[in-house]
Amino acid sequence: MGRLLMFMSVSTNGFFEGPGHDISWHKVDEETNQFAIGLLRATDTILFGRRTYQLFEDFWPKVPDDPTTSKSNLEIAHLINNVNKIVYSKTLDRVQEKKNWKNMRLAREVDPAEINRLKRERDKNLTVGGNNLAVTLAKLGLIDDVQIMVNPVVLGDGIPLLRGIREKLSLRLLSTKMFTSGNVLLCYETLK
Repeated sequence: MGRLLMFMSVSTNGFFEGPGHDISWHKVDEETNQFAIGLLRATDTILFGRRTYQLFEDFWPKVPDDPTTSKSNLEIAHLINNVNKIVYSKTLDRVQEKKNWKNMRLAREVDPAEINRLKRERDKNLTVGGNNLAVTLAKLGLIDDVQIMVNPVVLGDGIPLLRGIREKLSLRLLSTKMFTSGNVLLCYETLK
């Protein structure tokens, strides 16, 4: 049975994005790429909000065509290209397959029964990408695991992680991992 995993990178002071949706401060190196590869190999489906989906769609399909791309980024691109994707958006008219971008479908809103069915039917995880969608899924009690990659940077302003959560979301720490980049991964399970 799969689980619904939320993975987010944050600044040390808890921002998911900087002003203007800036994520250029994320510390990414070969070690974090290997972590991402493991995460993606354990993922059956990525659940996207519109903005995160569009950022991924704009970036990852181009990676295989860039001759300077590292071996690990090529593998990440291959995994993201081929993984199942559900895009939750009320404003997109459609999502379309293209070279290096496959296996997606559009949904207008989150259906908790469908998410629970997908978790039961899958041996691998569902992974959520995007702060707003993660808030919606957390409010519905659908997130099983939370992984937060804390980057060694303090931002002056930005969007706080899980902005919009109004009720307590209790977590139990399962593990931590320090990366040579200074990133620290915190792995939790949600307590329901």
